[in-house]
Amino acid sequence: MLKPKLAAAIFVLLIATAFAYGRTTEGVLGGIVLNSKGAPVAAAQVFWQTADGKTPHAVRTDATGHFRIAWLREGLYDLRAQASGMSSEWQHNIFVRGAAAAGLTLRLTRPTSRPTTTSRPKR
Repeated sequence: MLKPKLAAAIFVLLIATAFAYGRTTEGVLGGIVLNSKGAPVAAAQVFWQTADGKTPHAVRTDATGHFRIAWLREGLYDLRAQASGMSSEWQHNIFVRGAAAAGLTLRLTRPTSRPTTTSRPKR
């Protein structure tokens, strides 16, 4: 029969091993949002979602235009920024590796205006 101290030590070791194998490693997405002139944009919204379009979220940039999204599972993500009527292009399939930080620069551009066409009524 095992002594109580030895049994307790084995139990703690088994729990610690199970926890270590079952734990997922989280990654971080971070970066900066810049306007069309290259200046940082404070309080811009950064939209992010998994690459399959599920679980959309948004965060805001800080006073220096930086954002940080922590506790992400390893995988692919899509991001886009928006502020003051401007937006960035979607950045697709950004790979987040566990325990590593991915840094991005999102550049805002003004929306392009589409030429309007006027059609004449048929006679």
